Amino acid sequence: MNSIMLLKITHNAVLLLGLSVVYEIGHYIPQKWKFANTVINGFLIGLIGMALMSVPFIWTEGIFFDTRTILIGVTALIFGGVSTLIASGIMIVSRISIGGAGTLMGVCTIVASAVIGLLWRRHLHDNEPKRRWLDIYLFGILCHVAMLACVFFIPWPLSLDVFKEIVLPVILVYPIVTLLLSMLLMQQKKYYKSVIQIVEAEGRYKSLFNNNHAVMLILRPDDGQIIDANPAACSFYGWDIKTLKTMKITQINTLTYEQILEEMQKAVTNQKDHFLFQHRKASGEIVDVETHSGHIKMDGETFLYSIVHDISARVASERLLLESENRFRMLIESAPDAVFIQIQGKFAFVNRSAVSLFGAESADQLIGTNILDRINPGYRNIIKERIAFVNREKEAIRPVEEVFLRMDGTSINADVSAVPLHFNEEDGALVFARDITERKRLDNMKKEIEAQLREQQKLEAIGTLAGGVAHEINNPINGIMNYAQLILDEIDKDSQAAEYTKEIVHETERVSTIVKNLLQFSRQEKQSHSYASVYDIVDQTVSLIKTIIRKDQIRLDIILEEGLPKIKCRSQQIQQVLMNLLTNARDTLNEKYPDYHENKMIRLSAVLFMSEGRSWIRIIIEDHGNGIPENLREKIFEPFFSTKPKDLGTGLGLSISFGIIKDHHGKIVIDTQEGCYTKFILELPVDNGWTV
Repeated sequence: MNSIMLLKITHNAVLLLGLSVVYEIGHYIPQKWKFANTVINGFLIGLIGMALMSVPFIWTEGIFFDTRTILIGVTALIFGGVSTLIASGIMIVSRISIGGAGTLMGVCTIVASAVIGLLWRRHLHDNEPKRRWLDIYLFGILCHVAMLACVFFIPWPLSLDVFKEIVLPVILVYPIVTLLLSMLLMQQKKYYKSVIQIVEAEGRYKSLFNNNHAVMLILRPDDGQIIDANPAACSFYGWDIKTLKTMKITQINTLTYEQILEEMQKAVTNQKDHFLFQHRKASGEIVDVETHSGHIKMDGETFLYSIVHDISARVASERLLLESENRFRMLIESAPDAVFIQIQGKFAFVNRSAVSLFGAESADQLIGTNILDRINPGYRNIIKERIAFVNREKEAIRPVEEVFLRMDGTSINADVSAVPLHFNEEDGALVFARDITERKRLDNMKKEIEAQLREQQKLEAIGTLAGGVAHEINNPINGIMNYAQLILDEIDKDSQAAEYTKEIVHETERVSTIVKNLLQFSRQEKQSHSYASVYDIVDQTVSLIKTIIRKDQIRLDIILEEGLPKIKCRSQQIQQVLMNLLTNARDTLNEKYPDYHENKMIRLSAVLFMSEGRSWIRIIIEDHGNGIPENLREKIFEPFFSTKPKDLGTGLGLSISFGIIKDHHGKIVIDTQEGCYTKFILELPVDNGWTV
């Protein structure tokens, strides 16, 4: 390696240290002149670059080398875009003014170093690598590989000779100098950043201490001497700052000197940081205070930093609250109904009646246990939702019937209501429960007796009629059906006569079904049940009635929600209900609109919904007929009640439908307005509890 070249590189390296001086100068410029600082830095670095080019290693006239690539690369890496652009511009102008065969090479090395440095700056900022020195060294290699590439802007073959001469020192020395200079500047940057943070922290501390409305004291823990106090402390205690600094905390705190020292040591050793004291003011008034204390180091010495809050009003309120709570507890404990407090789904308090209701030996046997463990499994999902609702919405829950489990596993029926409550610093609910097991038993017994009586009356009336009618009607109906089928087999299937014959078969089947329904109603027959598709039930029902509906100029709209699940049911019975309701809708439309009318329409819809923690299917059959008069609405499900002429209705359709839906654990509801519309709403549980 050429000794003259090494000497020149050394001179250049010394000049590069000027970057450290530039960085140092920048910290004496106010922060508000930040942009001006970057501009000044750019000009100073540009001057350093000119100085570097004044002591180069000269290969031949117009071709020389210096460390400007290190200078401009490190500038881009440390100082950023504005300073780099200004410094690059100055050095480019200077290099062009020098001239020679290497001008283009010199300009390109400056540009390449600036671009690579700025890109690498962003790479360092985004990635924050742990081994930063290796990343910067790689940057130095990349930057000077680009410099060597720029050598070939010199005319050939001179460029090759130059490349061979400088490649070794450039690759070996320049990246190391780049690394050392960059790390030096980064350490400077880190140091000044720490200094700024310390200054800012001290400023924030002084502002926080002096401007805070909370009372703050700094004490010497050995003897309780007050070292400093903020203006809020002077205002609170009634002494000025000079007087407070001459006092000890023992002159303010009502505890004994030994007790105060003991408490201060707990704060210094982090055993305790929260205290409740009584402090004395300059006026002699004694006030309750809450103190948060911790140790703080200043000038190498440990002091106690205390924040004091006046809690006199809070203490007075807590006393009143305690008295109120005691009265409340006495009232609750003596209440005849079970009362308990629910926190996060667990028992937090139970009165004597609740202990008795659940069959526990004592309150301790219930407190802390999960409330759902004392709920009948069939009600747990519903109760879980109610607990979540009252805890979340903070709204009262109206009285509902629930089934509790006693400690021995027996069930209890209870009317339960709840109101939101804040207890032991947590949100929960105050729950009231009244045992209605005996009342429920008597009500059920009464309903069973009434149902048995109605059933007995029904069977007596219908059984006699059904036994004689069945044989008398079935025989001729079967004959008509058979003859109609023979005719249908002999004639053209697409003829008008075939259509009439099919209607004969259909009507005879309907008569047969009526007889079958009559027998089923009187005998309470149970058909087999299984999972069935709502879509299939609707399709089969519509296929039986669509011809009649179309002939009556009635439009049938079917709207079935997609993805309806299969339900446990006796599909023929559900089909029978739908057929009956569709037929009733057809009759009322024909009565209101003898001919075609745009409102002469039946809408059948089905949707899935959730209720009481279970999935249900809601089927609605709606017509815009005459509606049901208010005085008849309570009678329409009674056996043999009908508003139709005797030759058109038996009065059994809706009563049978009601029994079928009830047997399926479902509901049938009517929404009607006289003269406007009628909606029959069927609600069937997807899983009614039957074993399939």
